Amino acid sequence: MEDPPVFPSLDQRSGWRAIRHWLLSGGVAGFPAEYAYALSEVPTRRPSGARYRLYRIKDRSPGKPILYLAGNLNVVERFAFLPDDRSRLRFIAGSPRFLTCLLRARPLAESLGMANSGKVAFRIPADKVLRDFLNFLGEPLSGTSLNISGTPPLKTPEAIRRSFPDLAIVDGGFRPGHPVSPVLDLTPFDRRVLRGSWVKIISERRDLRFR
Repeated sequence: MEDPPVFPSLDQRSGWRAIRHWLLSGGVAGFPAEYAYALSEVPTRRPSGARYRLYRIKDRSPGKPILYLAGNLNVVERFAFLPDDRSRLRFIAGSPRFLTCLLRARPLAESLGMANSGKVAFRIPADKVLRDFLNFLGEPLSGTSLNISGTPPLKTPEAIRRSFPDLAIVDGGFRPGHPVSPVLDLTPFDRRVLRGSWVKIISERRDLRFR
């Protein structure tokens, strides 16, 4: 039996078609996000009955949410309602940044198991190569960390292969595994919910008014 493929770095755009074919055919891959490898699948293309396979691979409780990466707002809007409030919309309609946003889930996200408590988490990466690939893919891509639940993120393709020998890999070289993306709740159900250093940044910006 052949080992699963190791695809070249996203910097080598000649390899994008093969990566896209793997993901759109229902494959799972160790995928280089901004600072860490992600356990990635396209939720709209996973095989029937495989709704919880990422949780099984990671040995993670299905109750914990998974974030999704998208290349643009058009993709996000297929799965989530964008905020009506301008101050909230500004965070996802402006320049891409290393920020994950919780949004109210559309029925499609609910039916695919992408949502948790009526919310779905999305990030549009600031990294241009990553964002360009996601636009080339044309679908959301799961961005949950690549590790066994409760253990540190895996930082190299070699470490991934040792822990997950059946997993395809997009070679992103060494990834430090940090920082962790701040999370901002932009749903109308709650006031803002922040994680990480953005707590200080938001408190210092006078132009933000959350209702």
